[in-house]
Amino acid sequence: MYGVFAAIVATAPQAQGESGAFAVGDFWSLTQQAGPLRWPIYFVLAFGMVQVFIKLYELVRDRQVSAGLTGADFASMDLDSITRLIARQEETMLSTLQSTMVNVFQTRPAEGLLHDEISNFVIFQQDQFASFRRRMEFLSDTAGALGLMGTVWGMFTVFFQGTAEQDVILRGMGIALITTLLGLVVSIILNFSTTELSTFFGKRLDAVSKKSDELRFRLMELAPQPVSVETLALLQANAAATPPAPVQVAMPPVDPAPSPPAPEAQPTPAAPAWHYVEVVGGSYAGVAGARVEGVRLSVKNRDGVPSVDIPVLISVASSGGSLAGGARTLRSSSGADGTVEFGCTLPQQVGTFALDVTLPDQPGAASRVDITVSAAAPARMELEGNNQAAVAGMRLPLPLGVFLSDQYGNPVAGAVVGFTVEQGDGRFASGNGAVTVTTGADGKAAAPFVVSSSAGQNVVAAAVEGTSHSARFIAFGTEV
Repeated sequence: MYGVFAAIVATAPQAQGESGAFAVGDFWSLTQQAGPLRWPIYFVLAFGMVQVFIKLYELVRDRQVSAGLTGADFASMDLDSITRLIARQEETMLSTLQSTMVNVFQTRPAEGLLHDEISNFVIFQQDQFASFRRRMEFLSDTAGALGLMGTVWGMFTVFFQGTAEQDVILRGMGIALITTLLGLVVSIILNFSTTELSTFFGKRLDAVSKKSDELRFRLMELAPQPVSVETLALLQANAAATPPAPVQVAMPPVDPAPSPPAPEAQPTPAAPAWHYVEVVGGSYAGVAGARVEGVRLSVKNRDGVPSVDIPVLISVASSGGSLAGGARTLRSSSGADGTVEFGCTLPQQVGTFALDVTLPDQPGAASRVDITVSAAAPARMELEGNNQAAVAGMRLPLPLGVFLSDQYGNPVAGAVVGFTVEQGDGRFASGNGAVTVTTGADGKAAAPFVVSSSAGQNVVAAAVEGTSHSARFIAFGTEV
C-alpha cells in the first residue's frame, strides 16, 4: 500500500517544488488526484467553517455588547438604578436573563424563583448550542463518508476494469487514497473547531451565570421582609387597645357634671383567612411548540373548602414558552367553584415546562405546574452509515441507521422505522431481508447489515411508519 501511495505521488511532478519541500500548493496539487469527488468535500469544509465563524461572531459580539452589565457594581445600586441599566442594554444572553430576573422579582421577591430562572436559562442555552454541535458533527461525519465513498469508487474502478495496467491501478488507488485523506483532514478540522468553540461557549455561559448570581444576591438584599399573619393580627390588636388614663391635675371645686358613657370596647380584628392552591387533573403533557388548554388549579381555604374570587398569579418559570398573548405572567381569580383554568404555549425544546402559581400576599401558598414537553411529529430524516462497503458476505463496518427529528430539531423517540432489502441478497442480523426498529431517546434507529454473498450493489429502503419519510441506503459487496 505504501508503494502504491508513493507511486501516486510520483505521478504528480507538479506537486514538488524546486527545493523538494512540501507546501500548501503541493497539497492542493495532490488532492487533484481525487478527481471530481474532492469538490463535495471542499463544500462541506467551507459550509462548516462558515457556521463556526458565524457562531464565534455571535459569542464575541454578545460578550462585547454585555460589557456594560458585566462591569456593573450591583452592590451599590438600588432597584430603580438596576432596572434602568438593564432596560438600556441591547439584547444579549446576560441582558435577557437579568431582565427576566427583575420582572420575576417585582412579581414575587423569592430567592428560589430567581435561582430557578438562572438554572433554566443555562439549560436552555446549552440545548440551543447542542443543536449547533449536532449539525457540526453531521458535517464532520459527512466529510468522512465522502472520503469513504471515494475509497469505494476507486476500488470499484480498479476491479471493474479487470486489468493489471499500472495507469489504471494507480488512477483508481489514487482516488481511493486521496479522497480518504481529504475526508479525514476535513473531519479533523471541523471536530477541532467545534471543540474549541464549545469551550469558548462554556466559559461565556459561566460568566453570564456568575454575574446573574451577583444580581440575585443584590435583589434579595433589596427585597422587603414579609410580615406574618400572626404579627399583623398582634399589631392590629395593640393599636385598638385602650390608651392609659390621663394624669389628674388639682382644680378648684366645681359643680359635678354627669359622666359621659364609657366607650364600647373595640373587638380585635380577625386574622385574614389563609388559602392555598393545588393543581387539578394530575400531570399535563404536550408536544414542542404546541398549545395546551384546560390547565386547572383549585384554590381552597385551610379547611380544604374551595374559595371564590381569590387572586391568583401564574408565572412562566422556564426560559421558553408563554401564557396568553405571549405574556410571561397571568393574573386571574378563582371562579364560582374555586378553580382557575388557563392555557399556555409550550417551548420548542423537549423537557419540562414549569409554571409557578402563587396567591399574592400569602407566603407559603405557592405551587408549581410541570408540563412534560415531547418531540413533535418527525419532520426530518437523516441517514447514518450510507455508501459503505464490505467483503461479499460480511457485515458492514457500521449499521444502517436513521436519525429522526421534529421541526425544531428535537430527537423523535418511539417512531417505528422499517428497513427492507430492495436489491441484492443482503440480510440483516436476524437473517431476514426486512426488519423494524423503534427509535430511542436519541431519535436514532440502527440495523446491522450483511452485504450479498456475491460482489455487487445492495439497496436497502428505510421508511417511517405513519409518515411519508423514506430513503435508500447503498452498500457495496467487494471481492476478496
